[in-house]
Amino acid sequence: MNDIMSYEENYAIPFEELLKKYQEFWKKFTNIPKYSPFSLMEETTNIGKNLQDLLIVSSKMQYFTVNYISQITKTYAEALDKLPIKDIKYEIKSEQDLKKYRNILIGTLEDSFTNLFQSKEFGILVSDIMSTYSDYNKLLKNITNTFLVSLNLTNKDDIDSILKEMQELKRQVRDIRKTMDIIISEDKKIVK
Repeated sequence: MNDIMSYEENYAIPFEELLKKYQEFWKKFTNIPKYSPFSLMEETTNIGKNLQDLLIVSSKMQYFTVNYISQITKTYAEALDKLPIKDIKYEIKSEQDLKKYRNILIGTLEDSFTNLFQSKEFGILVSDIMSTYSDYNKLLKNITNTFLVSLNLTNKDDIDSILKEMQELKRQVRDIRKTMDIIISEDKKIVK
C-alpha cells in the first residue's frame, strides 16, 4: 500500500475507506519501538493519538456538514422547480399579487422542507452531525486538559466545579436575604 496518494486517487474513494487508510498510516507511525532513540514519551503519544482522533472527527464533521448543506440546497432547488409557473404573474403590480406569490412560494417551500425533515436519511444525518460535534468537544477537552495539567494551570473540570460552587453560594445568599427580609418585615409589624 502506498501511503502517499494524489488528490485524484483520494477523490474517488468513499469516506470510510479514506479514514481507514489514514488510520493505518498513523498506526505505522505510532508503532515506533519504545526503546529506540526515536521513542516517544507516553504523554506525547497520547496527545498524538488525541490529535489524530481530532483530525478524524473533524473530517467526519466536514463530510456530514457538506452532505447537510447539499440536502438543504437540493431541497430549495426542488421546491423552486415545483412552483406552478402558470399561477405566478411575473409582473407584480399590486400588493395582492405579491401576497399571492408569497403564499405560493411559502407553501411550496413548506411542503418540500416538511418532506426533507420527515425523511429517515435527514434524521440520521443530523444525528451524525450532533454526535461528531460531541466527540469533537470531548477530544478537544482531553487535549487541552493534558496541556493545562502539564503547565500546572487549572483545567476545564476545575473551572466547572468552581462555577458550580459559585452558583450554590449565590443560591444560599439569595435564600438568606429572603429569610432576612421576612424577619425584618415581621419586626416592623411588631413595632407598629
